[in-house]
Amino acid sequence: MTLKNVIRLVAPPVLLQWARQIRIGRKTALEWEYVPEGWAYAETHPEIKGWNVQEVLETYKKKWSIFECMLREPGPLGIAHESELDTNEDIKSHNAIMAFGYALALAAHGKGSLSLLDWGGGIGHYCLLAQALLPGVQVEYHCKDLPLLCEHGARLFPKQRFYADDRCFERAYDFVFASTSLHYAEDWHDLVRRLAGVATRYLYIANVPSVQKAASFVFVQRPYRYGYNTEYLAWCINRTELLQAAERSGLALLREFVYGHRPVIRGAPEQNSYRGYLFRPHSEKGA
Repeated sequence: MTLKNVIRLVAPPVLLQWARQIRIGRKTALEWEYVPEGWAYAETHPEIKGWNVQEVLETYKKKWSIFECMLREPGPLGIAHESELDTNEDIKSHNAIMAFGYALALAAHGKGSLSLLDWGGGIGHYCLLAQALLPGVQVEYHCKDLPLLCEHGARLFPKQRFYADDRCFERAYDFVFASTSLHYAEDWHDLVRRLAGVATRYLYIANVPSVQKAASFVFVQRPYRYGYNTEYLAWCINRTELLQAAERSGLALLREFVYGHRPVIRGAPEQNSYRGYLFRPHSEKGA
């Protein structure tokens, strides 16, 4: 008999329940936490594995058919594909998807087809969303993400393009979209510049954890409760810094969005609100 079994036999049930809660708490209570060391934190924390891990892909694959079914139904699009997919009435997700539909419709105005770059698009969730939101427009979908996700996405959408490298920057697109992805780039200023350089009509940077007063800072997210056995670093980006980076990249702010998502980051110098920013090149201003 192992020591663990002995403990189970002699320990009171209340104590065992408390111990289980402690174990669960390690994976849930500190899902969001401020990291004062910044990106150097990853050098001493091997649990920071990022998003290119097999468990992430397997979780996506398990939920894909449910996601497809939800999009086929005429119900609300309050769908958070990263979550358990147990509802289509999540208000925060509905806000985000409707804002995406607005930006997508502007980019497609007067066009029968649309070229779209989805930077950080995973296995292609927004390809299906674009088709559902604009059924009369042919969407030429391009997705940039990590190798594991791109490989599977290319199997799901053999007629679309997936890039695990920077070849996506070798051409221009009507609409460039980066949702829940900009803040995972260590040099996000340079990424804004590169995305702006390939956006001919609109650039929509969505779902960015934003603060108003504090300078941009780094946090760690631990999404174990969603089935993702990994941790990763990200920026909480100062709104003014982002708008200034966009201005330097030749972009004008057209519309700003709020979604209602305000996750608490423990120890942060300022709590955040997820926001979206729709830009167009200055050359398009007034068009």
